[in-house]
Amino acid sequence: GVDHTNKDLRKNFEALASFDLRASHGLSHDPMPVRDEENSHGTHCAGEVAMEANNSYCGVGIAFNARIGGIRLLDGVVTDAMEASALTYNMHFIDIYVCSWGPQDNGEEMDGPHRLTERALRLGTQKARLL
Repeated sequence: GVDHTNKDLRKNFEALASFDLRASHGLSHDPMPVRDEENSHGTHCAGEVAMEANNSYCGVGIAFNARIGGIRLLDGVVTDAMEASALTYNMHFIDIYVCSWGPQDNGEEMDGPHRLTERALRLGTQKARLL
């Protein structure tokens, strides 16, 4: 998830580029309903890209004026359909997707995209900017 309330990110947060695929209560544009260290990887990655400039808080992102969203996916079992949904969510609105997910790095697990995720990747590369 991405903590959109973070002081470095809140100005650049875009709800329309955000979705909680783990939400049990239906549609949610809060990509990080649980704010804890285990769910902080997306916030760290988002900060590298879109930390606000000159806010006297921390650093500055490489694209500090960019709008940023988050798609929460990894707090449980992840299906091929969920991965495909994450990769195509609001693709007529989102310009760039950064996928920084994967299994815990224990040196024993490795998995690639399955059928629906492969199709979502292909759709994104062939048609996303044309929509």
